Amino acid sequence: MRDKRRSLLAGLGALGLALTAAFTAGPADAAPANRDFGQILTMPAAPPASALPAGAAAEPPTAWPKPARILHVAARESITCESGNLCTATYDPTRGDYVVYYFYYCDTYTLSNWTGTGSYRNSQTGGVTAYFYGQNGAVVTPVGPGGSSNSYNWGPIWSIKNC
Repeated sequence: MRDKRRSLLAGLGALGLALTAAFTAGPADAAPANRDFGQILTMPAAPPASALPAGAAAEPPTAWPKPARILHVAARESITCESGNLCTATYDPTRGDYVVYYFYYCDTYTLSNWTGTGSYRNSQTGGVTAYFYGQNGAVVTPVGPGGSSNSYNWGPIWSIKNC
């Protein structure tokens, strides 16, 4: 009698697992049609050495407070700016590549040593506009949802508010 109950319970368990798998499984590569994976951000060409300000190689570009993520990318390379981020790229003469900042947390970020041409992409959700400010605190560039540039001059920008 004990073996019959075990067999019955095992059979019911297997049937339950099979039904669960049949109704929840889908193709491994299927993704919801409305899922936002972010947008592509492409780095400009590296600036010629003559275009860099004197002493530019002494200090790398920085942002404060520290952004959610920072990475270095070669000139003309592309990255994905994940949904929810304002992504910016500026040339880092100390490394000879572009440094990409992922601004995710709502804040005003102070920039140092951002010079020359770079890029940006606003992949934030909820229709958020980002603002780039000049030395006097006035808005230089508003960046609406989905806004981007692959040839933006960071010279006049002193801070960014991503929300």
